[in-house]
Amino acid sequence: MTQVSHRRRLALADPAALDREELRRLGKAERKLASPDHAIAAAGQREVQDIERRHAQRLADRSLATRLGETQSLAKARGESVRAESVRIATPLMDEHGARIVRHGLPVYRQETVSRVRILSRGGLQLAFERGDLDGGPVKAERLYELGKRYRTAFETASALTTRQRNLAPISGCSPMRSSSGPQDAVFAAGEALRRWREGLSPRQLAALDAVCGLDLSLNAAAARLVANPRTVRRLLLEGLVLAADGERQARDDRASSCEPPPGSGRL
Repeated sequence: MTQVSHRRRLALADPAALDREELRRLGKAERKLASPDHAIAAAGQREVQDIERRHAQRLADRSLATRLGETQSLAKARGESVRAESVRIATPLMDEHGARIVRHGLPVYRQETVSRVRILSRGGLQLAFERGDLDGGPVKAERLYELGKRYRTAFETASALTTRQRNLAPISGCSPMRSSSGPQDAVFAAGEALRRWREGLSPRQLAALDAVCGLDLSLNAAAARLVANPRTVRRLLLEGLVLAADGERQARDDRASSCEPPPGSGRL
């Protein structure tokens, strides 16, 4: 391959990517390629391939840095925590031709310290709880948060386990019924729990609960889904969870009263 074609292929990827050292190495490799000696030409070809490999790796690193910056910005806009940390990784050693260095039949590695970005993703319900969006109601936020998590479990169970296969894997430990009961019983229990929690809710309150608790969307995402203001969705979510908690308490009181013996039926 000619000198012009090599330089053109590298320049098309990024015109400002070739520094002085790479240009010097590329010139020496291209002179080797023009040699009539096959061994020298092959060595020049390997050097050109190594330059191209390093060049592509640098472009990939730049693209990754750009994507990470965009990801961090989006995560911060969603209210998620972004944390940078340093970790040590093992990187294989390469020779000048791009091949791994092997000693005593094993590849040689070196320890490197690199920085990585960790995004602590949180679901919509957890994010609403941590931001204080579940505060201000007649029921404590911790109780509403636990109720929202059980609502999500029942929502997922009722939505996913709709076949007659006895596939016990999707039933989690916090399912409305234990996994040994089978998928159908778990679906029925989840549907009964959802019916109890949804009783008395308006369509908008139900939509807010399904979006934030069931689908685990953030308030902003739920607002975009419902074409509403995020403050309105927060109010609907809080009202819906409070009504669901009241319905659960009422159902518990009804069960307790039904189990009480009638007056005068005690043993003498």
